[in-house]
Amino acid sequence: MSDMKKWMPYRSLVEQDYTYKDRKEKIDKPQVSSEKAEEIDRILHTKVGVPLHITYYLDGYLYEVEDTIKKVDMDNRKVVFTSGDKLSLSSIIDIEVI
Repeated sequence: MSDMKKWMPYRSLVEQDYTYKDRKEKIDKPQVSSEKAEEIDRILHTKVGVPLHITYYLDGYLYEVEDTIKKVDMDNRKVVFTSGDKLSLSSIIDIEVI
């Protein structure tokens, strides 16, 4: 019985093999200037069907996605992508045409 390993609570699974230092710190939502908001609005409405690089804020983190807009749903204030994903208009921080 001396060959038994002691239970390892935090690294017992491969998926748990990370350290807390590797996790990003949460940030406050960056402010979007009125000029930037107008640019985002213009691109969203004129570049439907064009590949875009979008930076958005969600739950304390910034994310980036490259996708093509299928439509802008103003009733629900969401952008619908060709992949089927939806993104709130208010979460978009930056947008660029690829």
